[in-house]
Amino acid sequence: MNKLQEGLQQQRRLIEQLRCEAQITRMRVSQCIEDLVKYCDNWAEEDVLIKGFPKPSDNPFKEKGGCAIL
Repeated sequence: MNKLQEGLQQQRRLIEQLRCEAQITRMRVSQCIEDLVKYCDNWAEEDVLIKGFPKPSDNPFKEKGGCAIL
């Protein structure tokens, strides 16, 4: 009986999740792509992955020290 109750609870959670997802306003993929391209174009000047860092020392991901073998 416990497994039956667990199964019912799981199905209820699934139905609730599906109801929430059904209420989400959807957009056309073509519109989302246009918006994404506009966003990327607007922020391209500040994107370090596109332009790089002004000075190599500004890169927080650069290794600070080299490998030292004794």
